[in-house]
Amino acid sequence: MDFISLSNSIQNDSDVESRMDFLQSSMDRMEHRILTLTKTVNRLSKRKKDEHVMFYATLSSDTVLNINSIVKFNEIQFDEGADFNSGDGVFVSPVSGVFMFSWTTLTYSGKSIDTELRVENVVKAKQIISLGSSAGSIQSTQFVICKVNEKDHVWIQTGAGFTTENFFDHLFKGSKSSFMGILLHVV
Repeated sequence: MDFISLSNSIQNDSDVESRMDFLQSSMDRMEHRILTLTKTVNRLSKRKKDEHVMFYATLSSDTVLNINSIVKFNEIQFDEGADFNSGDGVFVSPVSGVFMFSWTTLTYSGKSIDTELRVENVVKAKQIISLGSSAGSIQSTQFVICKVNEKDHVWIQTGAGFTTENFFDHLFKGSKSSFMGILLHVV
């Protein structure tokens, strides 16, 4: 009888160890699944946030800038993601992607504006307005679609070749000089 009890005890210990091993293995698999789901949720959450990158800023007053000056669009009208700095007029991309940028310049009779969109100090597009003395106020808009890498800096700057004084009229019948960017898709 002692032998049978001993045998049952050994068998019970073996069953308990087997069950413990099975439970440990199950917990390890469950922990792995939870970590995988957490990573997936975080990735999808980040993707959703990255899909909504856009800004729109305007000038708050008449501005005269020399050549090679960054235009500081200082009135933020909209900034999903808070990636545009109105203090220096520079947008810093939170993701790599294809963006559409647009800027509108407003000037008046006898004045000129020479501007360019720069990404990491590389000119991507230019816009020049030169008005005769009786032209009145004129607004012009330039669009560009380009690839921007994560943490790249994007801004509007006066050019170096056309005029040394760039006259930005800030408001004419509701129109303002402005700068905007919209993420079209993440790459």
